[in-house]
Amino acid sequence: MDDKEVIARSLPPPMHVPVDGNFAGKLTPALRSELYGWTLLPLAALALAGILALLLALLRVPHVEVLVPWIGQTFFQKILVVHVTFAFVVWYLGVQGAMTVVATAQATQHGQSMSGFGEVIGQLAVYGFGLSFILLLIPALGDMGEPSINNYIPVLLHPISYAGLGLLGVSLALPIIRLLIVLARQRLTEAGTFGVGCAGAIYLLALTCIGAAWLTLPPDTGLVGAAEYVMWGGGHVLQFANTALMLSSFYFLSRVCLGETPLSSSWFKVAMLMLLAGAAAGPLLYLTFDGGSPTMRMVFTDLYWFALPLPAAIILYSVVALFIRRRADVWTGAPEAKAVMIALLLFAFGGALGFFEGSIDTRTPSHYHAMLIAVTLAFMALYFGMLLPLLGRRTERHRLRTAMYALLGGGQFLHSLGLYIAGVNGVLRKTAGAAQDLDTTTKIIFMSVEGVGGLIAVIGGILFIFTAAKLLLAKPGHGVTAG
Repeated sequence: MDDKEVIARSLPPPMHVPVDGNFAGKLTPALRSELYGWTLLPLAALALAGILALLLALLRVPHVEVLVPWIGQTFFQKILVVHVTFAFVVWYLGVQGAMTVVATAQATQHGQSMSGFGEVIGQLAVYGFGLSFILLLIPALGDMGEPSINNYIPVLLHPISYAGLGLLGVSLALPIIRLLIVLARQRLTEAGTFGVGCAGAIYLLALTCIGAAWLTLPPDTGLVGAAEYVMWGGGHVLQFANTALMLSSFYFLSRVCLGETPLSSSWFKVAMLMLLAGAAAGPLLYLTFDGGSPTMRMVFTDLYWFALPLPAAIILYSVVALFIRRRADVWTGAPEAKAVMIALLLFAFGGALGFFEGSIDTRTPSHYHAMLIAVTLAFMALYFGMLLPLLGRRTERHRLRTAMYALLGGGQFLHSLGLYIAGVNGVLRKTAGAAQDLDTTTKIIFMSVEGVGGLIAVIGGILFIFTAAKLLLAKPGHGVTAG
């Protein structure tokens, strides 16, 4: 245990919206500007995804095609592609960008300014990330290209869409490489910063997988098959980065809300290195197996079974043990502590569903939606527990913050439960309207539960977006800047 952690654990638990002492006062003007951009842009992405999520939920409600007969399966799939891209790619990558900037500020010695080149790189990354939004939206709004409903990273088969994804990937890679260069020059690194650095390294491994897949593309796969193959391995590895970021968020929020970390910095770093080692196997698989072979796909899937659970379990067990021991403080303290508990329960629920999923029915999306929204909950709490306070923007709306976390988590629970039971009864995934074949009362009931749960979750997301945007767009000041 290092000196900073000893001091942090000796302090009384802060109960409102403090700033983590390991990161307060470290932002230079240039990094503060970057952090503002990386905090605002993911929020805009989530707002777009929320609007599309509501539409998707309504499209799957039984007999909605009778009310809006011009909506067909192709329209549903195009909306699904853009929704998933903004909700589970742009949003996550944007939060990773924000966490990378904060980690860079902490890792830079004595708060000294970055070099001029480093500042230019940071600004280019923010502008590039924002420009990618436009490139991703143009094909969908212009009804261009065909939807390719890939796992992890779906795409519209159009050059503008691919340009948007490419710009998105490069824009995040720039600040990550800058952070890793800074960390490589250090002998000792703060544990949370180390975790963010590991997530960044995993992200670069995911990009390597996408490049390797492009170079090993099997012949005669077709446009849709090529899109699935190129994105699948990198998207698979990217989930290791998302897990590392979620676990780092839990580490930060435990320290902010309770004044105590769930486990020692040494053990946290070991767990992060285990995740990094598991993800590092991804690019090697393209050298070991024939491109697109069933064996390669199976081994990629095995990474989830053998490389992901242990490091995640080490940290999650420690978080649960800490929160049970400090349950009185969790109940009466900052709402972000409650958000962590809701995220943990939803993550566990989604993980349990994953053991009994079906590959072609709605049991699969019931599993991964629960786990992905658990990550989103962690990131939402990180906004109010760390990112916004570091920018001098805070709110003491405890009930509102608690409500948004509970609505998103509870709504997603109903959404996943409805999808799972409907899938058990044979409802196919990635379908809408008449294509769902809702020919029994059970299918109709639980797809209706799915729609209601989706609506509740969207309400929680809207509350988060509205509150966070109000704070970000208000004039910065001291203490509460927007009520």
